[in-house]
Amino acid sequence: MYKHIISPLLDQYVDPEYGHHLTHQLLHKLENSPWGLKLLEYFNHRGERFVHKKLQITLGGIKLENPLIIAAGWDKTGQAVRALWKLGFAGVEIGSVPVYPQHGNPKPRLFRLENGVYLNRMGFNSPGFEIVDKNLERYIKDKIPVGVNVGLNKYETPEDAPSNFALVVKKLYRHAAYFVINVSSPNTAGLRKLQDKKHLVEIVKTVNKAMQEAGGKKPLYIKIAPDLTKGAVDDVIEVAINNAVNGLIATNTTNNPKIKSKYGLHWETQMGGVSGDDADYRRMSSEKIAHIYKESGKKLEIIGVGGVKDTQTALEKIMAGAKAIQLLSALRSEGPAVAGKIKRGLVEWMDKHKVKKLDDIVGVEADKYK
Repeated sequence: MYKHIISPLLDQYVDPEYGHHLTHQLLHKLENSPWGLKLLEYFNHRGERFVHKKLQITLGGIKLENPLIIAAGWDKTGQAVRALWKLGFAGVEIGSVPVYPQHGNPKPRLFRLENGVYLNRMGFNSPGFEIVDKNLERYIKDKIPVGVNVGLNKYETPEDAPSNFALVVKKLYRHAAYFVINVSSPNTAGLRKLQDKKHLVEIVKTVNKAMQEAGGKKPLYIKIAPDLTKGAVDDVIEVAINNAVNGLIATNTTNNPKIKSKYGLHWETQMGGVSGDDADYRRMSSEKIAHIYKESGKKLEIIGVGGVKDTQTALEKIMAGAKAIQLLSALRSEGPAVAGKIKRGLVEWMDKHKVKKLDDIVGVEADKYK
């Protein structure tokens, strides 16, 4: 019903950003009542959360009941963590979170290019780390794995980045199961320059120091862009391995003009990144995952994101080298049952192919990518 009735109506009559805001607020309200939580569980499997031992993984020492995590960008403010968990995700990555509140880029800034394909230029719109800290307080007792994706205010300089990232880490330390250094969004001018080795080393060292001062090292990941050259990815791999980074998240949205132009020539020069169900974007992400997997020698864990919408696309990421998977656009295009469907599909596929655990198929098809 969702894909054939609700989704088309939303596409025709509701602005994408406003629709997301309404959905976010609805989940926030539902998670605060027993009947609302039961309703959210309905979208899993036979009215309850679908759990299977074959789906269990360990990421950065964190035990997850399945490999699916909501990607940063869906819950920027940390107000729907419990609801998203009830929908079947093993964890929720919130943010990106900068130090100071900011409105982000001018509206409109989220566009539906085609069913399941979006261009966004949000620009780290956020209430800032003080408000996010207060929002996450309500989940302390839930013990839901929360990843904190750390961003940079748009008016800060590259020289400000290490200290600003450290401030967010210290403020939100008690809430975080893991942290993510986001230096790959295409929507903040100059941010992707922080993927350069010189800047990245300083950021990682400062963040690691901040964690130690706050209470000890927690898992740390770096989120990279799909548009990086292999040489640039190799630099990030080197920084990660040499500086106690647990792994990489591959990848953020793409600002590739050829991909944008497929949806109309006027999009080619538009600011923003494409995400969702685009075959070329999905392959870019999987190629980066496979490259990291082959080059890092399993020294790094990979979280795969980019075009995941069903069991087959989730398997693509895992077989390319991803240990865990994130999705965002698919929650809108495929509907609230997407996590449950992917999980059931993975177990069915594993049963059919006599696979005992997900780790057994991580990277088995990495060599097919150049």
